[in-house]
Amino acid sequence: MTIVSNSKIFIDTNILFYANNPSDEFGAIASDKINALARSNNELIISGQILREYAAVTFRNSLYHKLKMSEIIPKVLGNIEVFRSSFTVIYEDDEIVSSWIELLPKITTSKDVFDFNIAATLKVAGIEYIFTHNVSDFEKFSDWLTVIPLVE
Repeated sequence: MTIVSNSKIFIDTNILFYANNPSDEFGAIASDKINALARSNNELIISGQILREYAAVTFRNSLYHKLKMSEIIPKVLGNIEVFRSSFTVIYEDDEIVSSWIELLPKITTSKDVFDFNIAATLKVAGIEYIFTHNVSDFEKFSDWLTVIPLVE
């Protein structure tokens, strides 16, 4: 398991989703690795985008499983409050938007728009690690960004 110490590590949406769904095949792995990274004196970081993505993914998954939104909304709101108190949250500003615009010429698919915004956020904040299950999404930035994979 890849564990770094004394670093800033950005946590991707998929990791938060898995860690908060213990019955998922990746649930325990994500939760254990977040805890291991925290114990290794790392600053764990998310962004406003990650909070919104987490809500969207969780709501979509709930609808797919035919769960009641009235039951899911309080859970999502509770988790968002936990995330906001447990992680450093970076909110988008003009510098991040400008960095994102600079990265756009390298885009290859429409899905990249969101990953490029994450990369811009990390670049502006000086964060060189991202913990994600979607390793290939960030290979374009391997010259300055190191991926910590969920599964190795």
